[in-house]
Amino acid sequence: MKKQSRWWDLLGWVALILFVAIYAVELLPHHGRPVTLAWIEDHFGKAGLIALNILMCGAFLLLLPYRKPTKHVWKTRGAFLAFLIALMTEMFGFPLLIFMLAPFFEVSSIARNYIHAVGHWVASVGTAVSILGLILVAIGWRSIHQSDGLVTDGIYRFVRHPQYTGLMLFTLGWLVHWPSWFTLGLWPVLIIAYVWLARFEEKMAIEEFGDAYLTYAAKTKRFVPGLF
Repeated sequence: MKKQSRWWDLLGWVALILFVAIYAVELLPHHGRPVTLAWIEDHFGKAGLIALNILMCGAFLLLLPYRKPTKHVWKTRGAFLAFLIALMTEMFGFPLLIFMLAPFFEVSSIARNYIHAVGHWVASVGTAVSILGLILVAIGWRSIHQSDGLVTDGIYRFVRHPQYTGLMLFTLGWLVHWPSWFTLGLWPVLIIAYVWLARFEEKMAIEEFGDAYLTYAAKTKRFVPGLF
């Protein structure tokens, strides 16, 4: 496997750490907006807050190693970025993308009624799930970049695609945090895309590692230990 540039790796790690630093404060008792989000929006506006989130989350992709730079991979990355752009635009109230998509999709936020019904603690739950997803991405990155061959130890003893599981949890956490009709509809599409990509990469792994990978896959689930 060809390793990524050190600069790309560094940028991915900086984005991950920055995201945790900004949003982990939601796990602490607070009133109103977390102080980090309030400071960013006060100094850079809502557009700056949206841009920062899209850049941070997009940079997470730099920690995802792919065996071959196929068109299918980039299509899936595009789905992830589309999810982020739609979600961040809806979440922070910047209307431009919503306006552009309005003729094609029914875009309306359900977050305010949702949070009013279940309480503000759901934001903390969503943040915790997202951070858990990022931890899985980071652990998977570390494990796979320490080896040039088939990785079956560490977190890969429990699931075959921990980084995709991490991305699923990350986006699920955002849905729990701030749902919208558009992103609720897009999230299943994103999951299907990553399931397809996992199967596609497994075919390449079988071609490369043969029976060794088949034996590994027979006893290790794709995404969730003991389930699927």
